[in-house]
Amino acid sequence: MENTNAGKNPYQPLIVRGKNLGEAWENAVRSMMQNGYDRFVKAPEYQTWTKDSPMFIMVLDPFANPRFSSKAPLTQEMADEYANNLINGMPKDKENSFDYTYYSRLRHYPDCLIRAGMPAVADEHEIKSYVRKVSEGKCVVQRIDQVEKAIDIFKKDPTRRTVVMHTWIPMRDLAKFTPERKDTSSPCLVLVHPQLVEEKLHFNVVMKTNDLYSAWPGNAYALTVLQKHMADKIGVGIGHYTHFSIAMQVYQEVYEAAKMV
Repeated sequence: MENTNAGKNPYQPLIVRGKNLGEAWENAVRSMMQNGYDRFVKAPEYQTWTKDSPMFIMVLDPFANPRFSSKAPLTQEMADEYANNLINGMPKDKENSFDYTYYSRLRHYPDCLIRAGMPAVADEHEIKSYVRKVSEGKCVVQRIDQVEKAIDIFKKDPTRRTVVMHTWIPMRDLAKFTPERKDTSSPCLVLVHPQLVEEKLHFNVVMKTNDLYSAWPGNAYALTVLQKHMADKIGVGIGHYTHFSIAMQVYQEVYEAAKMV
């Protein structure tokens, strides 16, 4: 493959700001097309060139209009449906037809109760002994609604800084090259770290990868609806929205459309 980065932009984080989601997206697309790193992705599912760099997008007022740019490939109906699915889920059979959904990972996270008290470091014998002592050798699974737990914690302790909601299941999501994971995917959204400061709920989001042109407008719209949902239940205002993607990208197939932004 040709190295198209010789003498050009290095691989480095890009920082973008915007007053609202629409402005932030337009600024982010321009920044990526001008300053993004030319990276060839060679995945089994697709092989393509991308503009790809870590990117921070900081939005001062996520509920100021426009909530998404008129240039984005998104309609109001699509945005509202996606946001509703993230917060309230889809019918059970439809939810289970996907490898994962953000709703299932955030609001039905499968955790093992034994893990909560497990020693920080233990060998196989110690682990088996601990499991026998605590649960007679069984892994007691509990579904956790991280959103409701976060709301309850902030109501009891508004100064709490350790409220983290995450989607990652290491035994599954790190195991790409196993029979169980051969043809499945892992969540792009990794964690949401809300902070309650000055009577406002601020959202800090981390994604491992993110399709900036096609997906980010819908992702950010839905996640800020979740931000408002939580803020309303806690009884506070809405603060800033900060979105960090470790590998934000614009795919080659939409370069021309992105340049029009």
